[in-house]
Amino acid sequence: MQKFFDNIASINAFTHSLDYRQDVLECEHCLKSDQFVSHGFIYKQRSSLIREPVGKRLLCSNRYGRSGCGRTFQLYIASEFPSLQYGAAVIFVFITALLSQPTIHEAYLKATGQLDARHAWRWMNKLMQRLGEYRCFLKTPAQSLIKRFTSQVRRVQILLPTLAQLIACTGHCSQYQLINQKPFI
Repeated sequence: MQKFFDNIASINAFTHSLDYRQDVLECEHCLKSDQFVSHGFIYKQRSSLIREPVGKRLLCSNRYGRSGCGRTFQLYIASEFPSLQYGAAVIFVFITALLSQPTIHEAYLKATGQLDARHAWRWMNKLMQRLGEYRCFLKTPAQSLIKRFTSQVRRVQILLPTLAQLIACTGHCSQYQLINQKPFI
């Protein structure tokens, strides 16, 4: 099932035509194809006054005569990450700042404007956990990705050549999500 879309309008169009997509859509858990119901929007709080829709929920319904499993699936626009407060643009700025060789703290400050960089280390851990997926997506041997990035942190030296190749290949984090249909981070 497609989980990432270009914009909220394409998600709306997709969810409005669920009855016509029964041959394409199938629940990952119960394998039924005709039980989906649109279940509301997913919002991100941009400021104290602004809530912006960034996705929509689908329910494999088990109510009102339907025999689905009752699980909820989330569809997102590609410029948002499902589990992070910041969007793809901020992570992209963070990665490009890292590629230009500043420290992790400086890259985080440039991307978010925040002085406390503890989230930067969380982002680095998440990127490191997905390193294998990135290399499989690139389909290039690890030896060809070895390029010298000077850093005192070993995982940054391992991660940056792959991220540089990935950014050169896809252009942006949101493009990776659209092509691969998996979260970038």
